[in-house]
Amino acid sequence: MVKDRIVLLDSLRGLAVLGILLCNIPISAQPHSVATSLTLWPLGMAPASVAVWWITQVFFQQKFYSMFAMLFGASILMVGGEGGDAERRRILILRLVSLLAIGLFHGFVIWQGDVLNTYAVVGLLAMWARSWSPKRLLQAGVAVHLSLSVWSAWKLLKHAAEGGGDPSSAEMAKFLAGVQADSAQYAGTFQQSFVQNAKDFWDFTFDSFVSWPQTWPILVLSLILIGMGLYKLGVLSGKAPTGVYQGLIGAGLGALAIVGLAETIYMLLPSHPWAPRALARWLQSATAPVVNLGYVGLMVLAMRSRLWKAIPAVLAPVGQMAFTNYLTQSILMTTLLYGGRGPGLYGKVDRPFLAGAVATIWLIQILWSRWWMARFTMGPLEWLWRLAYRGPMPLRRAPEAAPVAA
Repeated sequence: MVKDRIVLLDSLRGLAVLGILLCNIPISAQPHSVATSLTLWPLGMAPASVAVWWITQVFFQQKFYSMFAMLFGASILMVGGEGGDAERRRILILRLVSLLAIGLFHGFVIWQGDVLNTYAVVGLLAMWARSWSPKRLLQAGVAVHLSLSVWSAWKLLKHAAEGGGDPSSAEMAKFLAGVQADSAQYAGTFQQSFVQNAKDFWDFTFDSFVSWPQTWPILVLSLILIGMGLYKLGVLSGKAPTGVYQGLIGAGLGALAIVGLAETIYMLLPSHPWAPRALARWLQSATAPVVNLGYVGLMVLAMRSRLWKAIPAVLAPVGQMAFTNYLTQSILMTTLLYGGRGPGLYGKVDRPFLAGAVATIWLIQILWSRWWMARFTMGPLEWLWRLAYRGPMPLRRAPEAAPVAA
């Protein structure tokens, strides 16, 4: 059972790190403010581009950072225990502080979409809830997430009551001029892309923690608490009854259908008006954890199936070195797209090209991870990270050694 539990968690990490790439790569190809937009995407609305957008929004967007955050909550318990052990607490704090340093380096130097810094900061707060009961963790996490969803709905209703709609023509012209200026920087020299990346990372990170309410950090906190509660209940370790996972799949598919319908209506309406767009985005965010847990249920049932168990087996090595794969994705994306680093394709390639690049990276990382984990105990960056909070440990796998989870 221990081996199965580790394989499940690694498979979920592998699914999350691969899935999140399709959401991240548009942000490396266009300014963040237009990267996920249907109508403001600078390269237009060709049918193939719209199809990739729809698939991303319905099946991927917001689902996999939710999965990452929940798994991060599980890892807090796996490393730090449930409290009372001073040595494990010390290791956990060192782990999170070193992750913060890595996340800041990643965001400033490599790619502005880093989430590790937020996970580290929020993790330093959530770690003090390790001793809470599963019920209390779930109640707190769900309550915070529901509160954020209600607050977001209230903001949308308030905007609608004030007249709603998109910005004025003058405001839109100013906005698009800013988008073009940012795009020119990212597509320019290495120095220009480096400076613009660092600026955007600082602006987002600083605003996330000083604006009120701190929506992004609070959202991450809610998901980490939910993940901790589900791990204690055995849901994220594959120990729950089959009926629980079937229920999660049913709920996830229902939420997925609602989001898919909302996104489809917005996509098909000729003028793509503000109200259905806002509703689709709200539903996407509010239901993301439910869809994510539906994916968890599917992974568990795949592991228990003779026919589908190859899927988690393929994903497990990717998840064992998820940290390495996540940072490698950022290097590959920015090398391909940012100016002064490689082909310099920023602003020049449409969504189908980006989807093809994602599929290629998926294949490379699946094969690379399988090869690496057959020879080593953990990913190369996982090993370097562990030096910061555990000290030296063997990297090369000893002959006949059993697999070790990263």
